[in-house]
Amino acid sequence: MLISSAHRWSTRVVVLGVMVAALGCSSAGPSSATGSGGATGSGGASSTGGGGQATGGATGGGGSTHAGGSGGGATGGGGGSSATGGAAGGNGGAAGTKGAGGAAATGGATGARGGAGGGGGSGGAAGGRGGSGGNAGSGGGAGRGSGGAGHVDAGSADAPSLAGTNNPVLPGLYADPQIALFDGVYYIYPTTDGFANWTATSFSVFSSTNLVNWTNRGVILDLPRDLTWATGHAWAPAITRVGSTYYFYFCADQQIGVATASSPTGPFKDALGHALIATNAYSTQSIDPYLFTDDDGTNYLYFGSGTNGARVVKLGADMKSLVGTPANITPSGASGVVEGSVMFKRNGTYYLQWSEGDTRTATYQVAYGKAQAPTGPFTRLGVILSQNTTLGILGPGGNTVLAIPGRDEYYIVYHRFKIPGGDGTHRETCIDRMSFNSDGTIVRVAPTLNGLQTAVAP
Repeated sequence: MLISSAHRWSTRVVVLGVMVAALGCSSAGPSSATGSGGATGSGGASSTGGGGQATGGATGGGGSTHAGGSGGGATGGGGGSSATGGAAGGNGGAAGTKGAGGAAATGGATGARGGAGGGGGSGGAAGGRGGSGGNAGSGGGAGRGSGGAGHVDAGSADAPSLAGTNNPVLPGLYADPQIALFDGVYYIYPTTDGFANWTATSFSVFSSTNLVNWTNRGVILDLPRDLTWATGHAWAPAITRVGSTYYFYFCADQQIGVATASSPTGPFKDALGHALIATNAYSTQSIDPYLFTDDDGTNYLYFGSGTNGARVVKLGADMKSLVGTPANITPSGASGVVEGSVMFKRNGTYYLQWSEGDTRTATYQVAYGKAQAPTGPFTRLGVILSQNTTLGILGPGGNTVLAIPGRDEYYIVYHRFKIPGGDGTHRETCIDRMSFNSDGTIVRVAPTLNGLQTAVAP
């Protein structure tokens, strides 16, 4: 993306069958970060627990085109002490107020979930009682300490909060959302935003069973703690699963790395001990990884940012080596910065989406092209997502795409400037429906404030 010191753009699209990852952009933030909300279950309409792990701003190393800001202390906020569904009780009330483990509270429509993440709060051994007409909540798994990743929802569904203002879908500032679907649970892996010069130092994950209610599962990879070759600029991750192993591709100090885990909620461990793709390798910025698996099982890694910046390369069977030299697949007709490439396949056609422009500007947008092969050639067909100044929606991009398995049903997950008062380092994550014309072209997406109004079953 050939960015100046203050520059950083992002885009991505993710498609999922078993899961397809996508890429995104950078984000950074003010020195010294505050903790993001921890994961507590909803016991009624919805409830959000306190305190997940915060990401402190570590010292940002400047890349050749990005200048990393000096980060603040790497002190993360401690995990919240509450676990939804206490030992003797659970979340109760229609609004899902948190039970601190006292006497059993009357639950909401779905009972209470056990805590996941947060400051070592143990999940409820017995979920909250169902309220009138409600079902009893099942006991939650124990939350891991210090905002670590907790267990995925076990037995209790997310509350069906449907009508209302559901964009943004994640509380707080997050960008470059990678959407994924594993074993009937949706996951979003975003960039943590709100830092000057996009100097975030860790990655977190959120989960949902209906695309509307999301739970923070905590930090899954902390760069200063888990890497030896980079400490900051944690941007735009992507993820896939091969066999029983989850492969997490991520940006760190303008390099691309890969980490592995046995669970989609981590913890992830560095798989190489060094970057998979070094800074500015292959004549493009080494950022915005996106993983696409074709029908024949071949895995492709898309990445890059800049003028003529889109690249693709096959991955080896080990998922952590490159086969051959990355090729330039920048679409003809594209101009300016191209980044955050995303690939998916529909009815035998390969769709490439990307963000174009500067993520700090209101005119940042998503465009796309089609081809008969995952490596192109691609031609720019037009813009599918852009600002709506009437609604105050500015700078939409950094997207991924979710395809519901077995249904011709697609959703676009993207970031926009925070409303109100946002900018290129203060962004929030949204979801809207994406559809197609009869000729296979993509209908231009109208970004909304309300988001999804009905639950979406996997």
